[in-house]
Amino acid sequence: MPQKRYLIATLFIAGMLLLVAVVQAFKPPREGGVVVDPAVISLNLESFEAIADLRLEDGWTPRFIANQDPDQWESWPSEGGFGTPWEPASPFLADQALALNGPEGHSEVALWRGLEWRHYRFDAPMASARLDPIKQNRLLVTLALGRGRFQTKLLEVPEGRVLWAVDSGPWSRFSWDGKAVLVGLADPAQTRWPGFARTPRGEHEGDAEEAKRPGGPPRSDQVDRLLLTALPVEGDWPDSTLAPWNESGLPGPPRGYPVRLEQLWDDGRDLPGPKLLLPWSMDSRLWMPRRDRLWVSTGGVWTLWRLRSGLWRREASGPGVLWAQPPRWMALVAPSPEGAIRSRSAADAAEWKAMEADVPPWPAYDAAWLWRKDASQGALTAWDLRWNEAESALPKERQRTSLWNAYRPEWRSASNLRASVRGWLPSGPQVALRELEGVAWVWVGDRVLLVRLVNTERLRQLKGAAY
Repeated sequence: MPQKRYLIATLFIAGMLLLVAVVQAFKPPREGGVVVDPAVISLNLESFEAIADLRLEDGWTPRFIANQDPDQWESWPSEGGFGTPWEPASPFLADQALALNGPEGHSEVALWRGLEWRHYRFDAPMASARLDPIKQNRLLVTLALGRGRFQTKLLEVPEGRVLWAVDSGPWSRFSWDGKAVLVGLADPAQTRWPGFARTPRGEHEGDAEEAKRPGGPPRSDQVDRLLLTALPVEGDWPDSTLAPWNESGLPGPPRGYPVRLEQLWDDGRDLPGPKLLLPWSMDSRLWMPRRDRLWVSTGGVWTLWRLRSGLWRREASGPGVLWAQPPRWMALVAPSPEGAIRSRSAADAAEWKAMEADVPPWPAYDAAWLWRKDASQGALTAWDLRWNEAESALPKERQRTSLWNAYRPEWRSASNLRASVRGWLPSGPQVALRELEGVAWVWVGDRVLLVRLVNTERLRQLKGAAY
């Protein structure tokens, strides 16, 4: 009899342990579970809710023409990162809209608002499009009007009213705070500005003609000049001015550099607002965290410009190379007798604080990085690259691959219907995650879908994190 009681007790304990294991298996790790998230084990087409579906006419694609920013030497993948204002323009705009280029030079932005598509059409190819990052009630587009000629427009959405239009270069962007627009022009006196007018093949238009000139084509490291202006999103345009480069204690402008409006070329003088002419080279970078702050890194020198009384003036400058750590920080690597020193400052002031030696090396700069409020908590991208993130702190990103597999049959059907689809999407559908909004854009060839992501543990942690 004692042996029988022991056997019954053993079986009861084993059953309870099995029940606990089953219950725990369906909890996330931080709650004591043993799997990352049951929702990501097997995702298929039925797992994702299609919020909106836009059918594309033949010849229309979510692609830009000459979409290089001045500090962007390689084409940005259309899938992009988090859709943040400091990233190069992506045709997929947050969880609201997508930009399309079509045949015969036509283009449009399709906005999903009020459970319907609203269309804003243009009679020129689109080089850039962005939504205001704060309220998303302003649409900024740059149109390619012809060889080397571009126009930037600011529209009110969803009404579609054009608030202003200005001749510009091939790019435009909002400041990080969404209160100003930064546009620019290349100095035509320079032979060429790298990235100014690239063909879809990534080559410079007119290279063959330039090669025939005396001395051959220009060198790729040739220094150019970039004219910038900051225009407010709300209110009237300020007076037209040009940075004088006359700050006390700082070097003057390069020899023969324009510092008065009348010294600019015709299009430069016509550009409205407070203007700033910068030397520009292949290593140059710029960031505009606020409407009155502009960081520039070029030639081993960093500068913080500040807009005061309608003029751009240098707030601070020094040796070193800048990295942006948006949305709150700027990072600096500066030379010293002991070697390179890493420092960090808030994005609105040059107040550098040296980093501790045990902080891991910063990753190579890429606009897709999203940095947390506290540096010790690290940074990440939508491609699941991580810096200083504990391996178990955030589950791996799995939904991009699941979406690609789920919509691959539709891509295959579209490929059989339209020969052009294989040229646009040679290996499968295009998936652009917007994890902070909990959605993804999926382009299968003949249509684009806005899909709601599965509410996994990763998404919950991302939405609750401080950036």
